[in-house]
Amino acid sequence: MNREQIEATPWAQAFKLDSPVSYREAIRYALEPKLEVIVERTNENGEWVWAIRVFDSPEFWMDAVPTKKAATELCRAMGWRIKS
Repeated sequence: MNREQIEATPWAQAFKLDSPVSYREAIRYALEPKLEVIVERTNENGEWVWAIRVFDSPEFWMDAVPTKKAATELCRAMGWRIKS
């Protein structure tokens, strides 16, 4: 996907609303061909979620969703590769 396509996704629109300060960085990561991410369950933010983290920069979350299935589907839709 190119920048325009990524920015039109529901993921990008929600990210921009929820984390406007980190939006540019998230788009930069999303533009990486074959972006590798880690999907893991965590309660770092006070509730149990499935975090999608950038493999090369695990402190950066691309998103957090309630189920592993939702995380996997989002990664597939965005073209992100889940690192085992």
